[in-house]
Amino acid sequence: MKTTTLKYFEKRNADNAHDDKKFLNGRVFTTIDRFLKQKAGRPLRGKLLDVGCGDGAFVEYCNQEGLEAKGVDIADGVDFETDKLRFPDHSFDIVTMFSVIEHIKDPSNILSEVRRVLAKDGLLVIITPNVQTAKFHFWDDPTHVRPCSPENLPKLLSIFHFQKIALGVWTVGKSSRLWQLPEAMQFFIGAHLPFAGLNKYAPSFLKGRSTTMIAVFRVE
Repeated sequence: MKTTTLKYFEKRNADNAHDDKKFLNGRVFTTIDRFLKQKAGRPLRGKLLDVGCGDGAFVEYCNQEGLEAKGVDIADGVDFETDKLRFPDHSFDIVTMFSVIEHIKDPSNILSEVRRVLAKDGLLVIITPNVQTAKFHFWDDPTHVRPCSPENLPKLLSIFHFQKIALGVWTVGKSSRLWQLPEAMQFFIGAHLPFAGLNKYAPSFLKGRSTTMIAVFRVE
């Protein structure tokens, strides 16, 4: 009886974790989709490569939404600083890099590879901390080696022939109107004014501050 009960709760916990992950990835998907529609004039559709895909949950969600999505991560034995990606030239419409570039000391190889696998007029979406608003908290993660800002990220990408389309504060599930404000104002609001959170019992000062930025670039 105890074994049966234990198995039930293990399955229940696994199902809950899966549902939570699906919910969160749905919010991420919707946010990126809205940002691309507003700033790049196109939705999150087509062939997608998620660089630094982790457990592949976002890739799985994208495929469920009708994209042709694939992922690659260091767990696959790929060193982003030295290795070539295993995909043909111009094979993706969109590449996403979610919390990746800040962990790469020399991004020359991976940015060159991303440009190679992107189709003509392909888009690169980068989500990374804004060191100007994160400040010293950026270094709370000991694996962070490359601080990015709204100024230096576009300059870095231009070296690899990516043109900045838009850059703004990363706010999951919030109003798209925020992205219509000047960049500096977006980041001030994100860093200082708490947004409504999902947990109604959490104090407001713990809800939703954002020191992260989302940027979209087009292959030149």
